[in-house]
Amino acid sequence: MKLIRFLKYASLVYLLIPSLLFLLTWLHLGVGVIASFFIVIFVIKYIYQEQSTSCREVSRQYEHWWHIILMLLLSLLVNIILGIGEFKRQESDFVANNFKYYDLINHEWPLYYNHYKVHMCYYLGYYLPVAQLSKWFSIDNARYFALAWSALGLFFVFLWISTFIKRNGILLVLLFIIFPNGWLIYAAIDWLGWHREVFPHYFVLINDYYLVLSKFEDNWAWAPQHTLPAVLGACFVIETFLSKTINRSELVLMLLATMYWSPLASIGLFPFVLFFFLKDFQTLLELPRISELIWIVGLVIAFSPLMIYFISTEGVNNGNTGFVWNSGTPWWWVYYAVYVFANVGIWFFFLRRSPFEWSRLIYGSMIFMILLGIYKIGLYNDLNVRGVIPAYTIMSIGIAVWVINGWLNKRVGAYFLAMYLLLGGLQSIRNFWLQGINTDGPQTTIQKPFIGHYNSMLSFQESAYGDSTALKEYCLKKGGFFDKYLLKK
Repeated sequence: MKLIRFLKYASLVYLLIPSLLFLLTWLHLGVGVIASFFIVIFVIKYIYQEQSTSCREVSRQYEHWWHIILMLLLSLLVNIILGIGEFKRQESDFVANNFKYYDLINHEWPLYYNHYKVHMCYYLGYYLPVAQLSKWFSIDNARYFALAWSALGLFFVFLWISTFIKRNGILLVLLFIIFPNGWLIYAAIDWLGWHREVFPHYFVLINDYYLVLSKFEDNWAWAPQHTLPAVLGACFVIETFLSKTINRSELVLMLLATMYWSPLASIGLFPFVLFFFLKDFQTLLELPRISELIWIVGLVIAFSPLMIYFISTEGVNNGNTGFVWNSGTPWWWVYYAVYVFANVGIWFFFLRRSPFEWSRLIYGSMIFMILLGIYKIGLYNDLNVRGVIPAYTIMSIGIAVWVINGWLNKRVGAYFLAMYLLLGGLQSIRNFWLQGINTDGPQTTIQKPFIGHYNSMLSFQESAYGDSTALKEYCLKKGGFFDKYLLKK
């Protein structure tokens, strides 16, 4: 089997496993079995038909066992250094993550909190397979299951990214890992002493309106549950662009499969899937395409219990939403312009001088990144922070390809951009090094997530947000459609 074909199949199965687990364990058995059965049939049909289509050829070096093992070892190393597996210090978000694991492992599904008298309503795709394995075997092994699950997904990502260039695939993966955000520009602003209160710690804060574009290293250390489906989905988008072959069934299947992992990742992937889906729109009305569309509609219906689940929360805190121009300062457009220049504009300045094969895809990613920051959802603007990951991934990989090719072709612009990229990447290199030599362990573990007087994920989140109304986002609405007709009792 060709490498690209293997990566497509393996990645789709990997992304689908949590959704199938949810359908079979959280829903009425009949509904769950029917939905899961249709999804499996759809996947088999997709694989059967995809076998007859052409597949992008890659350099044979990427199919060699030494390259594959190297990508697997790199994935393991990145995960271990950034705290997955509990060998190293973890970021503070893992206090909540470890509670999620613990609650899922030690309680029946669907997860019910007796103290709050509510069912959990949250995207748990990243956690569910690990929790299921830990239920079957032991919570003592949960840390190793978590490491294996994360490393496997990141292995697919690294191996796939390495194929996006004819030579120097390993270098491309390394540049992707250290690709910087706008921190150099923010650091210069801080050095000048201009509006420091708006640019603290390498992001933009307009009163309580956050504009954050995090590096891969930060995204993975803080939120692998969002990052993994986002970067894996971005690989499907790039593959579609490079192969110049649009498989609508594949893209829709990928998009729906990411939904239970992270709706924010799905939102970030949606514009790209929509673009390719509607490309050559006239062909959609041809007879073979109508049959494909009917199957896709059936797939969407099979995933509809998940969609209904997500909109069945008790509610969203309206105080954490709004447009950037309502952030409380007439200078918002200046600060937003700085955010755009630091994270997008500086790359565009170099790229526009020497357009190449990836340019249109990169420009599309840049436009989406600019637009996504306009509206805030969540206390820390999760829509911007997590929803932007697919577009940022596509942009960073594309620019890294441009830099490598430009360096080999001795373009002056590539030399300057390479220096900027590497200078900005020093922060990630430094962080990896310091985390690697740090001997501190995690604050909490999956086996012992308790901290202070908190004994569950909900009790911890209630304190973390400082507002009990914020818990509504994690709670299933009582008496709603999902609760009455779909939830397993």
